[in-house]
Amino acid sequence: MSLFHRSTSYRSTRDTAAGISRRQLLAGMAVSAGGFSLLGSSLARASGQTAMGPLPPLPAWHDPKASHPLLGSILVAEGNRRLSPSALVDWSQTHPLVLLGEHHDNPDHHQLERWLIEALATRKRLGGVALEMLDTTQDAALSLANRTSLAVAGLPDEELKQLLAWDARWAFTDYAPLVRSTLDSGVPLSAASLSVTQVQDVMAPGQAALALPEAVLRLQREALDEGHCGLLPPERLDAMLRGQLARDKQMAERLDALAANDSTALLVCGNGHARRDIGVPRWLEGKALSVALMPVAWDDNGQPLTRLKDYLPESAGAAPAYDLVWFTPARTPLKEACAGLREASEISAS
Repeated sequence: MSLFHRSTSYRSTRDTAAGISRRQLLAGMAVSAGGFSLLGSSLARASGQTAMGPLPPLPAWHDPKASHPLLGSILVAEGNRRLSPSALVDWSQTHPLVLLGEHHDNPDHHQLERWLIEALATRKRLGGVALEMLDTTQDAALSLANRTSLAVAGLPDEELKQLLAWDARWAFTDYAPLVRSTLDSGVPLSAASLSVTQVQDVMAPGQAALALPEAVLRLQREALDEGHCGLLPPERLDAMLRGQLARDKQMAERLDALAANDSTALLVCGNGHARRDIGVPRWLEGKALSVALMPVAWDDNGQPLTRLKDYLPESAGAAPAYDLVWFTPARTPLKEACAGLREASEISAS
């Protein structure tokens, strides 16, 4: 199955309930042809790698009626070229480190993450997987799980959840399939994040932020503010900035630790962390590929946005914020999420 064989019918300009506007898209990112397939193949040959066996079938979208001109497309941010899913795997094989930036509430993102994990495992190129959803308090549990991965992978959801001491803030059903795929492959599953206590220590009053260029700090700050619907007071925003930078640095260290010769390690994280200009890649020692899983969007008049620049955030440097963008169906528009957040904030303040 190919993403390019999915329905390409256009959505009515008035039917935007399942989509989001450009403004909502760029804010939401904060929370968190033919011949181009030859590009990936040539890169794989140049690195001495050859494809081995067929790739797993691509998953169907959760919404079978999802439609948009860009849906399923994989675009190279520099040059706006297209890649096939197979070429994406080829290109991933030429990098020791790959970051997959998701929208945490998008089930299609979780399915594509699992697909890439299984595709690299099929090619015998998967070196390990680090998850933002796992933190340092789970290191001991992960050590046991990795030593007995084949047996652990077959446990019922509730038992596997308990074994991993899974954090209830993340829906286990969203990530269980890719956790199982990683354990089935026999490669290390790693915690990428700091613990809640470690983040709270960094956010405590009097702590200094990491020294970074002003453009990086400004964009990080703006992303955090937009991701929290402009509801954070300045002092809270400063604290969250320190926490975000510390988490980026920790994720980089954990991903670098999985790097090995002739294999590719993956980090699954929010797409803000996956940004080349302000996120985890700034702290990495190894060569990395940043892939944004991107919900398609419509403008305020209900017309589909079809230019890559409509989706890319302002970058702190000359290069785009991501290397590749893989377009998926959209989920809840940000304005609805912000309305719920404001309501919750008002209730807690009353």
